[in-house]
Amino acid sequence: MTANISDVIAEESVDQRVERLLAKMTLEEKIGQMRQKNAGYGHPPDYLGDDLRAGKIGSILNLVDVETVNELQRISVEESRLGIPLLVGRDVIHGFKTILPIPLGQAATWNPELVEEGARLAAAEAASHGINWTFAPMVDVTRDPRWGRIAESPGEDAFLTSAMAVAMVRGFQGDDLTASDTIAACAKHFAGYGAAESGRDYATTNIPENELRNVYLPPFKAAVDAGVATIMASFSDLNGVPATGNSFLMQQVLRDEWGFEGFVVSDWDSVSQLSVHGLTAGDRDSAYEAATAGVDMEMAGVAYDHLQDLVEDGRISVDAIDTSVRNILRAKFRLGLFDNPYVNPDEFPAIANENALRVSRQAALESLVLLQNDNAALPLQKDKLKSVAVIGPLADAPYEQLGTWVFDGDKSFSVTGLKGIQDSIGKDAKIHYVRAMETSRSREGVKYKDALNAARKSDAVVMFLGEESILSGEAHSRADINLPGAQAELVREVKKAGKPVIAVILAGRPLTLANIVDDVDAILFAWHPGTMGGTAIADVLFGLESPSGRLPVSFPRMVGQIPTYYGQ
Repeated sequence: MTANISDVIAEESVDQRVERLLAKMTLEEKIGQMRQKNAGYGHPPDYLGDDLRAGKIGSILNLVDVETVNELQRISVEESRLGIPLLVGRDVIHGFKTILPIPLGQAATWNPELVEEGARLAAAEAASHGINWTFAPMVDVTRDPRWGRIAESPGEDAFLTSAMAVAMVRGFQGDDLTASDTIAACAKHFAGYGAAESGRDYATTNIPENELRNVYLPPFKAAVDAGVATIMASFSDLNGVPATGNSFLMQQVLRDEWGFEGFVVSDWDSVSQLSVHGLTAGDRDSAYEAATAGVDMEMAGVAYDHLQDLVEDGRISVDAIDTSVRNILRAKFRLGLFDNPYVNPDEFPAIANENALRVSRQAALESLVLLQNDNAALPLQKDKLKSVAVIGPLADAPYEQLGTWVFDGDKSFSVTGLKGIQDSIGKDAKIHYVRAMETSRSREGVKYKDALNAARKSDAVVMFLGEESILSGEAHSRADINLPGAQAELVREVKKAGKPVIAVILAGRPLTLANIVDDVDAILFAWHPGTMGGTAIADVLFGLESPSGRLPVSFPRMVGQIPTYYGQ
């Protein structure tokens, strides 16, 4: 009896399936797998369908409409010659619709199990929208709070960052990548990006090999050992060689020493950026340098359009192309995309369901760090409070509390600090709320008088201070990391009321707080706490929960001390 061909295929190993498919592919189709194209943020460009039919695209990113994703998958699977499904990427950094604290805040929990649970939640919500690959976790050790992307980092310690890397990889990928509610993870940015000179994004990094191997590489090794599906090469250079063209990193370390079997993706257009670094004269040479160094897929650029010419000219071998394509196809088979490329959103739990909000609240709660508590200002005694002043630009800011990298975060689910306090005290005490500043950066139009009056007629004052979400994240480095705008002046004015003042700081980085520590009784550092931040903050303010967070990064007293970290 002859076995059914589908049964034979099903019994093949992933590597056997990869080789069988690879043998059927033309050079153009192979290079197509090495291209990732921007899907237009919900409006796919007209050329996309034709390129998918021709097998010219292996992955898309920035599309979260599940019907459109399924249609593009259908074109790839049913209308292309070989029916190879798409990888659909998105920056799912610290939640999808339900948002968790920024990764720096999650690191402050020192609770890998909780972080894993949060990544598991994010994966399920993202998968329900057609996403099967996230560009997270970011596992760059960083020791400069001026750098905007410290918000995405687990902080300054290699061991803690490694633990968080493993937790997030396990959370996103689960035990079985073929499960419908898992997505492929991507450890980034390989490597040394967190050591950018002077905290300036995309700046050069100079790291001795001893420090590189003992501080900056271990979190990536931990992610590889945890089975991370993909690695993203860094925008930055390492000791003069751009990471995107750095064979020491991607061949010697990643492949030869660590045995990584996933694939490497560039950062956004970073292959073309090799010419900006001065390594190449243009896209053709950039494609050569990146491909031969080990970048398997180009994100959002056009440099890899030159790969076919480079092969035909003999500069790049077909074997080198095959190696990259094997790595990519292996990931697609591991994800089960060849067997089930489509997403049925009805199979997933509702977004922001009870469990999702529970996880968000618990993560926010465990991330809260009590930096100061003079005069036993906390916890506030609800049975003794007749009124409380809630003051500041971030007290009722449902979007700002979500933090950076929340393309899909839904602020309608947010519980703000003001709402959390209102829910906690109910009608037992009167709340005097004054925003006082239009934004955290405001210097004009500050309502000092209104804030002082609210403080004077209250038993205690809770001030919500810090940074708007736009002040941290990619391309948002700051030379001055004091409280922005007129916030310090507002604190000094409110202090005149003579009431206990509690400062709740929402921020994407450590801030220099020396200019307010003597004017407040307590400081509760909340990072950007995510969807349920207000509930968690109120629970700590009123003593329903204890603040258990611990710093994952050092706080300088003034910017001139940087770099300052515990291992010095």
